[in-house]
Amino acid sequence: MSNPERKNNMLDLRDFPKIIKTIRLVIKVINADEVNAKMILSIINANRDYLEAFQGHFEYIRSQEDVKRNLEHYQSQIEKNQGMLFGIYKDDKLIGRIRFYDIDTVAKSCEIGYWLIQSANGHGYMTEALGALEKELIKFGFKKLILDIDDGNIRSENLAKHNGYILEKRLPMASWAKCTGKCDSLIYVKRLI
Repeated sequence: MSNPERKNNMLDLRDFPKIIKTIRLVIKVINADEVNAKMILSIINANRDYLEAFQGHFEYIRSQEDVKRNLEHYQSQIEKNQGMLFGIYKDDKLIGRIRFYDIDTVAKSCEIGYWLIQSANGHGYMTEALGALEKELIKFGFKKLILDIDDGNIRSENLAKHNGYILEKRLPMASWAKCTGKCDSLIYVKRLI
């Protein structure tokens, strides 16, 4: 997307905050470098069974180079105005990721995806991270936020409900999760109009 188009749509992700701080967390863009790739692969490998249960893409991330390519892809999305990936850090340790993507500049909407390592669940970290990202998205002009959750992912459904998202549609057998097999996609939406 060229700069004039960005100005017309008023969404230029190069201007979106690269660091968001909360009471307990630092949410920041993850640079595509060898150090981060090595760290993330280590975290994924230590939590692989847990993460793969509802995140099918982890089965394709097997090497440091896979992680680096993945990070480079997300970094390129910023320049293309397509999305942004953040690490979620607690006490300087990466405990998860959160990103927004599938941006519709006309409807001012985007989808949000996220994960936490297993030991970080149950402490309210994702509620805190999601709330902080939402505030920045609202300031930036977004009007509709979407969560696409696999049916059976109770933690994500509870997170959506707790953060004020409403179940708008169920897409029958539109997804696949390792723990459930073929399953419905639950589309939760928060409208900010």
